[in-house]
Amino acid sequence: MTFPDAAMIRRRRRRERAVLITVLALVLVFGFLQGWFFHYESELPLFGNVLLIALVNINLILLLLLLYLVLRQLAKLVFERKRGVLGHKLRTRLTLAFVALSLIPTIPLFGVAVQFMSFSLDYWFSAQVEQSLAQSVELGRGYLRQVQEDLRAEAMAAAAEIFPNGAVADVRPLEGTLAPVFWNRHRVAGVLAADADGTVLWSAWKDPEWARFDGTVARTIRERVTQRQDLSEASPVALGEHGDALLVLQPLGGENHGPQAVFSLGVLRPLPSDLTARLNTVVQGYQNYRQLKLFKAPLKITYLIAFSIVTLLVAFAAIWFGFYLARHITGPIQSLLTATDRVAHGDLDVSLHLDREDEMGLLMASFNHMVRDLRSGREKLTEAYRALQESHEELEARRRYMEIVLANIGAGVVGVDADGIVRAMNKAAEQMSGVRSDEITGRHYRDFLQPEHLDVVKSFVRLYQISRQNYLEKHVQVMVGNRSLALLVKVSVLTDENGRPAGAVVVLDDLSELQRAQRMAAWREVARRIAHEIKNPLTPIKLCAQRLRRRYAAGSGADATDPVLDECTETIIQQVDHMKRLVNEFSQFARMPEAHPQPCDLGALAQDAVSLYRHTYGNIRFRLTKSPDFPVLHLDPDQFRQVLNNLLENAVQAMDGRDGDVEIRLDYDPILRIARLECADTGPGLDPEAKVRVFEPYFSTKEKGTGLGLAIVAKIVADHNGFVRVRDNEPRGTVFIIELPVVQVEGAEPSA
Repeated sequence: MTFPDAAMIRRRRRRERAVLITVLALVLVFGFLQGWFFHYESELPLFGNVLLIALVNINLILLLLLLYLVLRQLAKLVFERKRGVLGHKLRTRLTLAFVALSLIPTIPLFGVAVQFMSFSLDYWFSAQVEQSLAQSVELGRGYLRQVQEDLRAEAMAAAAEIFPNGAVADVRPLEGTLAPVFWNRHRVAGVLAADADGTVLWSAWKDPEWARFDGTVARTIRERVTQRQDLSEASPVALGEHGDALLVLQPLGGENHGPQAVFSLGVLRPLPSDLTARLNTVVQGYQNYRQLKLFKAPLKITYLIAFSIVTLLVAFAAIWFGFYLARHITGPIQSLLTATDRVAHGDLDVSLHLDREDEMGLLMASFNHMVRDLRSGREKLTEAYRALQESHEELEARRRYMEIVLANIGAGVVGVDADGIVRAMNKAAEQMSGVRSDEITGRHYRDFLQPEHLDVVKSFVRLYQISRQNYLEKHVQVMVGNRSLALLVKVSVLTDENGRPAGAVVVLDDLSELQRAQRMAAWREVARRIAHEIKNPLTPIKLCAQRLRRRYAAGSGADATDPVLDECTETIIQQVDHMKRLVNEFSQFARMPEAHPQPCDLGALAQDAVSLYRHTYGNIRFRLTKSPDFPVLHLDPDQFRQVLNNLLENAVQAMDGRDGDVEIRLDYDPILRIARLECADTGPGLDPEAKVRVFEPYFSTKEKGTGLGLAIVAKIVADHNGFVRVRDNEPRGTVFIIELPVVQVEGAEPSA
C-alpha cells in the first residue's frame, strides 16, 4: 500500500484548482469576445477576420487544454490503481459514476446542439435568404435613382422654362423672382445659384429655418467642383433632424451645359425622414450577411469547439467532483494510515489536523489522543530506561571491577549455580585446571572433570550434607596433566532469600610452591644435620685406612703382599672421599651463600664450561650458540658457573657413556627483555612424573645421584628472579630452559 506525501498532494491540488479556474475564466472571456465580435465585426472587417481566426485558435487551445486535463485525471486513476494508492478503487468507482451521470445526458445534447447549429447556419446562409436581401437592397437603390431622375428632370425643365435661350449673363438679380416660381410650380425645398468655382451666390429656402444649412450645401458643392464630378448628378445632403435631401445642379451657359458653364442652378428636395436610415440599414445588413457568409465554415468550427469545451467542462467537472468526493472520504483514512505507519516506525510526534466534526473527525481526535498517550508512555519509558541504563552501567562497572580483581588475584575462583553449571572462572583457575573458561562456562562440571577430581567434589558434597555449614575448607593433592598440585580448596555455599542453596563459589589456593619451599627448608635442615653428623667421623676413618695401607705396604712377610688388605683400604678411602663430596653438597645446599650480582658475561662463562667438558668427554659433541645481541647480565658469576657445571654434568650423566650431543644456547628477546639459556642433550629424556619432581631436593633418576644438583640450579635461578623449566628435546633428549629478566641491557662482545 502506497502512502502519498501530504504536502505533495496539497501542492498538486492547488495547481489543479489554479488551472481549472484559469481555464474557466479563459472560456468566459473568449466567449464574451466571440459574441462581441459577431455583434460589431461589420465595423472592423480586417480586424474582425484576424480576431475570428484568433478566437478559433484560442478555443482550439482551450479545447486541447481541457482534453489534457480530462485525460490527465483518467491517467491518474490508472497509475493510482497500478501503484495501489489508498482509495483508488473508491475513487475510480465514484469518478466513473459521475462521468456516466454527466455524459449520458450531455452527449445527446451535444449531438442535438451540433445538428441544430449546423441546420441554423445552413438556413441563415441559404441562397433564398441572400437573394431576398440583395433584392431589398436593389429596391431601395432603384427608388433613390428614380427620385434623383425626377429631381434632375424638374431642374432641367425649370432651367429651360426660365432661360429658354440657355445663356445667362448673371443670375444674381434673379434671386427675388426665381424662388417663388419654384415654390409654386415644383416640389423643392430650396433653390440656389452658384458660379463656376462652386461658390454659392444666393440661396432661398421654402422654410426659413433651413437657411442654417447653407454652409453644409456650400461644402457639398465645393467638394464636387474640386473633385470635378458631374454637377448634374444628385448628391445627398444631411440636414440634421430634418433628414436627408437630394441636391441637383443644372448648369447654365455654354454648349452641352457641361463643366464650362458659368453658372449653375441648384434645387434641393427633402427625402422622407426614415427612408435613408432604412435604406442604410438594409445595405449594411446585406454587407454583413455577405461577410458572415465567408465565415460560415469557421463559425461551424467555432460553435463545435464551444460545444466540445462545454462537454469537456462537464466531464472534467464530473471527474473532479468524483475525485473531490473520493478525497473527502479517503483523505482522512489516508491521513490515519500514514500517521499509523509513522507511529509504527517510532515517530510519535505526528498529529492529525482536525477540520471535520463528523464521525471521521471523532476517529482522528481519538487517534491524536492515543498518540499523545503513547508519547507520554514512551517518555516515561525513556526515563525508566535511562535510570535502568545508569543502574546497568553502575552494575557493569562493578562487574568489570570484580572481573579485574578476580583476573588479577592469585587464587583460582570458580562460580557454580545450584544445578552444577559453571558460570564464572578466572585466569588463575584456568592455569590451575589447564582448561579455558569459555570452553566450560555454561556446562555442567561433570562434563569436564576427571574421575579423581569428581571424587574430591563428592567429598565436599558429603561434608556439606553432614555439617550443613556454608563454608568448607580442605587440603587436597591432585594431578592436573603432568603436574601434582597441592590445593587449599575453600567452598562458600550461596543461599537465596529463603535459605535454599543457589550455588557455590570455589576458591583454589595453589600451595605447591609453598610446600616445595617448606620441603626445601626441611631438607636443608636435614642436610645440615647429616653433614654435621657424618663429616666429623669421616676424617679419622680415612686417616686410619691410609695408615694401615702405608704400614702394611712398607712391612715384610705375608701381610705385605696381601691384596685383600690393599683393596679394602683403597675402597675405604674412595668411599670416604665419596661421602665427603656428598657431605660437601649437603653443606652447600644447606648453607646456600647469598647472591652478589655484578655485570657478567654469561657467554664467557658458558664458553669456559663447554671447553672444560669438551676436553674431558671426547665422545660427546659440545656446542655453544649465542645470539649477537645477547646482553651483559647482572648476576653472581660463581653461582652461575655452578649452574652451568650442574647442567652439563646432568647432561653427561644422562648420556650414560654413549655418544651424543650437548648444546648450550644463549638467546635474547628484546620485546620481553628476557635472556634465555638452554641446555639440550640427546639422552633418553624424562618421563612425565620425573619432569614434575626433577627440581625437588634428593630426587634423582640415577642410582648414584644425590638429587641436589638441579635443586641447587632452581634455587640460584630463583634468587636471580628467574625461572627454570624442563621440556622434551627433538627428536629425543631433554632441554632445561632458564629465563632471566634483563634490568639494564649492556652490550657485550661475543665470547670466542
